[in-house]
Amino acid sequence: MRALSTRSVAEGMQALARATADPTSTVSEAWPMPGNAGLSFGCDVVDRDGTTPLVIRLAPPGVRRRGNTDVLRIVPLLDSLAAAGVPVAAVRWSVDDPRWFGTDAVVQDRLDALPLHMADPALSATVSVPHALAQAVEVLARIHATPPPPGWPEPRPLAEEIDFWAPMLGRSSEPAWTDAGTALRDALLAGIPDDPAVGVFHGDFHTNNILFDADGTLAAVVDWEISGVGAQLLDLAWLAMFTDPGCWEPAFGARMRVTADPAWLRERYETATGRSTGTFDWFRALACYRFGVITVFNVYLHRSGKRVDATWEDRARSILPLLHRGLEFLR
Repeated sequence: MRALSTRSVAEGMQALARATADPTSTVSEAWPMPGNAGLSFGCDVVDRDGTTPLVIRLAPPGVRRRGNTDVLRIVPLLDSLAAAGVPVAAVRWSVDDPRWFGTDAVVQDRLDALPLHMADPALSATVSVPHALAQAVEVLARIHATPPPPGWPEPRPLAEEIDFWAPMLGRSSEPAWTDAGTALRDALLAGIPDDPAVGVFHGDFHTNNILFDADGTLAAVVDWEISGVGAQLLDLAWLAMFTDPGCWEPAFGARMRVTADPAWLRERYETATGRSTGTFDWFRALACYRFGVITVFNVYLHRSGKRVDATWEDRARSILPLLHRGLEFLR
């Protein structure tokens, strides 16, 4: 199996393009894409028709294809979303033949667009926060109205969703994190909504994963790796969490670039979907629990040397604020 490197990715993309599209295709280089999407590379394919900018998402070699390691599972979802009028980056190739990259791959258009970046102005589109968020909620309503692709797994019950994160919380190196996380988990289990709206959800819906054109028009929602079928209100709650300074450690909360009134988000979503959001605060608590535990687990991976990434040390300062904020929503 070819080792994954920028050179091998460029060579694999050139070979794939030559074999399936244009034998004159060339790819001179590939580079890692920003963010936390995993094995994701950018490149340009040059052929007789010009230059095509692309993003290549690869499955981790040698890892069982399941959930976010199964990159091919998102292809039918992207097709369904595009057919429903949801702006997504078009899929050019999806391959399970290891001769190109040594692993499964999805190749999509790389758009000339930027997110409303939550932390870095240099990586951000020029668009007002209210205009960006209004468009985001409108497109979220369209996502939630899209039927799931045939054959996708049945939704996981909310109790199972909560319990799924318990082993990751168990990797905590700080007793205070464990205590706060356990308290929030127990409070969530005690108040599970009876009949949440279920359907396609994005799973990581915030403005770093929403691209805008130069004129401020929403161009695409990206990073669908943890999408699925389940309780959809978690997407709105996730957006609310990432725009709520009270969920984060004070120094970070004070300098947040993208903030929103959760009541405003909720009202716009209800108008766009025609649905009630009476259990919104419970899902806001679930979002805090989910991301708090994700942070705990990534801090463990960093400190143990299994996957070193010092940015999680900075995020660790928000673990207790997230978990405590979640408890506030349930009182």
